[in-house]
This record gives sequence, structure tokens and C-alpha cells, in this order.
Amino acid sequence: MENQAIPKKTLLAILGASLMAFCGVLVETSMNVTFPTLMKQFGLPMNVVQWIATGYLLLVSLTMATSAFVQRRFKIRSIFIFAGLAFIVGSFVCALAPSFTVLLIGRLIQAVATGYAIPLLFAIILQQIPVARLGSFMGLGSMVVGIAPSLGPTYGGMSTYLFTWREIFWFILPVVVIAVLLGSFTIPQKFETHRDPFDTFGFILLAVAFFLVAESFTDAGTYGWISIQFWGFLVVGLLVLAWFAYHSTHSKRILLDLAIFKSPTLVLSLIPYFLLQLINIGISYLLPNYGQLVFGANSLVAGSAILLGSLAAAVIQPLSGRMLDNRGAAVPIRIGGAIIVIAMVLFASFGLHLTNTLIVLFYLVFGIGFGFSFGNAMTNGIQQVDLKLQQDANAMFSTSQQYAGAIGTAIMATLLTSSQESGRHLSQAVLSAQGSEHDFILLVVLSIVAFGLMIVNFRKQAQLKTTKSVF
Repeated sequence: MENQAIPKKTLLAILGASLMAFCGVLVETSMNVTFPTLMKQFGLPMNVVQWIATGYLLLVSLTMATSAFVQRRFKIRSIFIFAGLAFIVGSFVCALAPSFTVLLIGRLIQAVATGYAIPLLFAIILQQIPVARLGSFMGLGSMVVGIAPSLGPTYGGMSTYLFTWREIFWFILPVVVIAVLLGSFTIPQKFETHRDPFDTFGFILLAVAFFLVAESFTDAGTYGWISIQFWGFLVVGLLVLAWFAYHSTHSKRILLDLAIFKSPTLVLSLIPYFLLQLINIGISYLLPNYGQLVFGANSLVAGSAILLGSLAAAVIQPLSGRMLDNRGAAVPIRIGGAIIVIAMVLFASFGLHLTNTLIVLFYLVFGIGFGFSFGNAMTNGIQQVDLKLQQDANAMFSTSQQYAGAIGTAIMATLLTSSQESGRHLSQAVLSAQGSEHDFILLVVLSIVAFGLMIVNFRKQAQLKTTKSVF
């Protein structure tokens, strides 16, 4: 079984889906490094421009939340072609955008494409790859969606420095076209489709909840962490999210089957996965801006500082997936979690005095830890539920991954903006460094929480395994 051959058509389908997902995730963070440029060009503050990232990630998250339903109703190949065409249209709108509003519209069109492409990649892997090789292929898939955000600033910085930010969208178009062609002829259909009714009310509740929570963190940068705007939006958003959960468990129309949350080990896999992606997107947003705002690096240098760590994570993810296949999930995930804590402590310790060299070295440490833990957390989590719920588990992990990015970007931008607008008579470089230090300290706390939950999770899994063997 371990050496079971994978059909070439399946491999080509995975390649096509991987290319599409990679392009979608790449543009998530490729624009982060252009924020200073966009602020000058359109005359807008940071907390407005950052909606280029936050708005994109919010819509990706919402689209992914519908992916399990959409995959049950439509053929995977049809969804893939739709996503590819939407991505191409969105790229043209962005590249030709005469204003910030049009640019944001183009980004939202791309977000719908990305929101369907990523779950499709994992759906193909889960449906077509034997269990004995699932860790390796899930590692490859996770490498695509986990590393592309880190490569984004390098790609965006290079395009902006050598040309303009518009080339970010022009250069990626040929890759998307190739992906669409590959997927159109090779993507298989394993399950029959069903014409189930769409849960419109549930979707509206989820959209409102996602927006309000993200907006609360954005408003914290303008009004402060103890403001009525922050706490009002946050509390109402969480209440609407609870309403969505109640509605979903009492409705015959299923947008997302929340029965997956009956598995405590899935929950204990999902939360660290969410936190790891929040850290990943947050720091890949923060570091390029730190380079430009604190020590005056150009967009190319600032974006390239995290390239080495990204490549390290890219190499390690499929190898750590194979480690999961051979030795179980606990070993690589615990190793990765511990290394990420070390990396965040290093960033926090040197937060006021980082250099480009230190950023490269510390991010390399982070990339190694991320490569060991990120993809395996998703693989391990999905394996905690029955086969019939794995589609919904895939959708939940994909949704949480993207929403973590939206929240991470908003929090990093908020803490940075709060320091820059504090009114203290210091240079913008010093204020930006102080704001970044606050971000790093928060990331230390989040990494420790994630690592602690990983330890609890595998103790719980060991207990459940022991209980099952007794009976």
C-alpha cells in the first residue's frame, strides 16, 4: 500500500490545483510590501490601505466556509474552472485599477477564486491519495498554501522595485492560465453531486460575524483597545457567531456541518493551526514593513528578507509529512511548535534593534518550525473525524487558515498604527520599531499558547487510543 502508484492524471490534477492555490495565496501577501507606496499614491492612511489584505482574506474565508456545500452540489472540475476564470478577471481589474476602490474590487474577485481553489486542492488529495501516503501529499499541499504567503513579500517587493505594483498581477496571469488548462482536463470526480438548498441566512450570519470581529481589531488602531468601537464590534461579532452556531445545529440546510466539533482532538488541532497561520501571515506582513519604515530598506530588500526562511519551510513541509506517515503526527508537530516559540522570542528580544541580517536569520528559524508543524496539524486534525465529515473538516481548516490571516494582518497593523500615532515626539522609525516590538511580544504569547495546546492534544489522543485498545 505504501508504494501504491499514483496515476499520472491524479498527479497532474494536484499540480493544476496546487498552481491555482499557490497563485491565490501568493497575491494575499505580495501587496503587503506595497502599502507604503499605495499610501502615498492614493493619499490614504495605513488602516485604510490594509483592507487590501484584510478584505481579501475575509472574503476568502467566507468563500471557503461554503466550499463543502459547493463541492457537494457541483462537480469539482466546474468549480475549479469557475475559480480560474474569476482569478483571471480579478487580475485584470487590479492591474488596470485607476483608484483604490477599483483595486479593492479586483482583489475581492480574486478572493472568491482563492476561496474555492485551496479547499479543492486538499479535496483532491483526500479523495485520491491512499492513507499510507496521505501525510506526504498533504505536506505538499500545505507547503503550497503555507509558504506562498511568505514568498509574497519577496515577489511583491521585486515587482514593485523593478517595475510597479501593477506587475504583481500581470506576471502571475500565465501561471493561472496553465493551472486552468491542467485542471480542466485532469481533475477527477469521485462522489456524486446533490442539489441541496443553500443556507442563505447562515451565510449572512457568518459574513456579519467575520466582518465585525475583523473590523473591531481595525478600529482598535484608530480608537484604542479600550474604546467602545473595539469592544462593541468584537462582542456583537462573537454573539452573531454564536447565533450562526445555534442556527447551523437547528437548521435542515447545512452550510458547514458543525458535528466535527464533537471531536475534542480536532478542536485541539484546529486552534494551534489557526494560531500558527495568524503568526505566519502576521509576521510576513510585519517584517517587510519593519524593513522599510524602521531602517529604510527598499521594497526589494525588505521583501526578500524572508525568502530564505520561506524556502526552508517549503523543503521541510513534505519531508515532515513523510515523518507523520512513518512516525505519527506528534513528533514533527511538537518539534515545529517548540522551534516557533524560540523564533518569536528571538524577534521580541531584538524588536527595537533588528537588522536585515537578523530578520533573515530569525525568520529562517521560524520557517523551519513552521515547516514541521503547520501542514501536519491540518492532516492530523482531519484524520480525527469520520470519512463522511472530512469534507467539512477540510473546509473548516481552510476557512480558519484564511481568517487567521485576516485577523493577524489587522492586529499587526493596529499595534503598528497605534504606536505611530501615539503623539510621542519621536521619529516615525523609532515609533514603528516600538510598535513592531509590541507585535513581537504578542506573537511570543500566541506561539506559547499554540505549543501548549499541541502538547495537550497529543496527550488526549494517546488517552483515546488507549481507551479504544482496552475495548
